[in-house]
Amino acid sequence: MRIRLVTTVLAPFKEVYTGFNRKLFEYLMPPFRLAKIERYQGQEPGDIIDLRFRVPFIGNWTVIIKEKWLSYREYGFVDRGLRVPFGIVYWKHIHRVVARDKGSSFIIDDIEYETEWKVLDYLLYYPLLLIFWPRKFSYRRYFRKKGR
Repeated sequence: MRIRLVTTVLAPFKEVYTGFNRKLFEYLMPPFRLAKIERYQGQEPGDIIDLRFRVPFIGNWTVIIKEKWLSYREYGFVDRGLRVPFGIVYWKHIHRVVARDKGSSFIIDDIEYETEWKVLDYLLYYPLLLIFWPRKFSYRRYFRKKGR
């Protein structure tokens, strides 16, 4: 299954891609201390990010950064699931920042996942969308505050 979210932020490309760091990651964490960062090594290939959720049936969510790139108009990195909840057996999340014009950028979250049962893939679609959809608003708020 695939979830793809595109968000326009009113901040220049360089400001947005350099803003992809631990501080932004903490800002994107769920409210009410529902999750805690156990380990955050960064966004370089081989780095590990490990979250512990305080919600039943989620537990730990651990990913490894597999690749990263930067060009004059695009920045991105890919994380792959090492330990993911909900019976997910394959997880790939592509994070992209693309220059739109001088004062704005696109942030693209492109998520692919699979479970052992196709019906479970469909059942998880809306809960996962619900987890990631709020990022659209968080990205806009975060980059509007930053440097303004």
